[in-house]
Amino acid sequence: MKLWVAAPFFKDANVSVRADQLALATVLIIALCVRFYSITVPVIWYDEAYSVLLARETPARIWALTALDVHPPLYYVLLHYWGMTWGDSAGAARGLSVLADVGSVLLGIQLMRLVATRRATWMAALLLALLPVSVRYSQEVRMYTLLGFWLMAATVALVCWARTPGQKRWPCLYVLLMSAAFYTHYFAAGCVLVHWLFWWRARADHAASLSPRAWCLANAAIVLLFVPWLPNLLEQLSAGVAAWIEPVTVQAALGLPWQFMLMEPRVAPASWWRLAPLLLIVLCATLIVAQGIGERRYRPLLLGYFFIPTISLFVLALFMPLFLARYLVFAAPGIPLLIAVALDSVARRYPRPAMALFVLVVVGQCYGLAMVYRQTDGMDGTEMRRDYRLDGLASQIEREAQPGDDIVLDSLISYLPFLYYNNSAIEPRFHVRTAFPAFLASSVRGGYALIPIARRWIYFHDPALVQCRRHRVWWIPLESPDHFRTLFSGDWQTRQTLWSGSAAAYLFSVNTASFATGGLKPRPPPAARNCQPGPSATSASRTRH
Repeated sequence: MKLWVAAPFFKDANVSVRADQLALATVLIIALCVRFYSITVPVIWYDEAYSVLLARETPARIWALTALDVHPPLYYVLLHYWGMTWGDSAGAARGLSVLADVGSVLLGIQLMRLVATRRATWMAALLLALLPVSVRYSQEVRMYTLLGFWLMAATVALVCWARTPGQKRWPCLYVLLMSAAFYTHYFAAGCVLVHWLFWWRARADHAASLSPRAWCLANAAIVLLFVPWLPNLLEQLSAGVAAWIEPVTVQAALGLPWQFMLMEPRVAPASWWRLAPLLLIVLCATLIVAQGIGERRYRPLLLGYFFIPTISLFVLALFMPLFLARYLVFAAPGIPLLIAVALDSVARRYPRPAMALFVLVVVGQCYGLAMVYRQTDGMDGTEMRRDYRLDGLASQIEREAQPGDDIVLDSLISYLPFLYYNNSAIEPRFHVRTAFPAFLASSVRGGYALIPIARRWIYFHDPALVQCRRHRVWWIPLESPDHFRTLFSGDWQTRQTLWSGSAAAYLFSVNTASFATGGLKPRPPPAARNCQPGPSATSASRTRH
């Protein structure tokens, strides 16, 4: 207990430095271990497959193809060069997200060193290292942890700029970091609001703070650097928002801290238990404001880093469906910062309750980590990553396939991940269930843009195009197999079924025995039936790992 209530600094400066170095090394090891643990267990799902397949293109083509999606291109360009160095296996590709998130932890520690006490800094360091939602998205090949890295770095640069307004390197660094954030994800705008509030309060409280001219010039430079991408942003907005995002609810917004810290989906959204983390955060924020903890000009950063982006996105989502927990991963580190600063203040007068509450928060985060490792965290894509094991299915098909076989999938959600895992010489086909001309006209954006015009032969609506060659057909449905069973009737029979998790592949072939008994007349050869020829095995595009 004496360590808990000890003075912020040791009497011996050398001992203090060594202790800080040991603490930093410990936190760094913890952060790396919890993020690399089981990193290859979840399979690559649609969002990750899109990232990896897009990153295999040239940077110029990445720029063009990303314009047909919903995000900016910087993450994919960096992933392209990362893959050239380390490869694009599941572990290697996710390593970029781990690196970015561990960098955010280190930057969060630096931010706390600038605005809080030494004890609060190391309390926040442990909570940042164990933050479940950060660990979850550090194990996904997406841009969310990279966005968090840019914004935390920009926040540190902003604080350094405010402390030393005369140094030119900080505004330059701030402009570059915020520009990188906007080229990574548009919701970097949520952190811009936090920074503007910080500047406004700092200007009101400190005459030597950032001048309006310098601040406005820096923000104008950020806008200017983003201008090259602006036409693509306008085109993306004209295409409309994602229709699959559900309308926001008050329960979803209030339960966001629960999702970030405990990640227990079995608790009903309407349960009062889901409000417990939010109440703790609100209590900590109230304590900071009421007791005037820390320097006044830094309170907007501590209070706003989580609350302002969350509230802003909630208000925006009332008009268009945009509220997703993963879009706010960059704001999640604001929770440990708030808790650490508040508990540090409480520990000065009530060390035992403060220590007990801190331990309770750590235990809660460890429980959230268990949910991540069990793949029961309830986040988008978790069930697909856990159950739809296309990695195993692709390996089984590669062993069982024969020359001339066809592989057919019926959803882009499964097609791109299978394309990533497919090491056979067979180019997978894509069955279109809707009207074919309308499909071809609309399949030019998002993941469909990764399939170039030269490979659009993979699409088919009429099953006769794969039946006419009398080859064996491996059909991999995303959902119920009832639909395609009706397509293969008559002389076609199911010969084999392969399973990997909930993913299944059904092998269909012609019942040759029926021809031998004279029960059926043999069909004419492909040339007589205008059968569409498929590419040779040597021309099929093989994926690399």
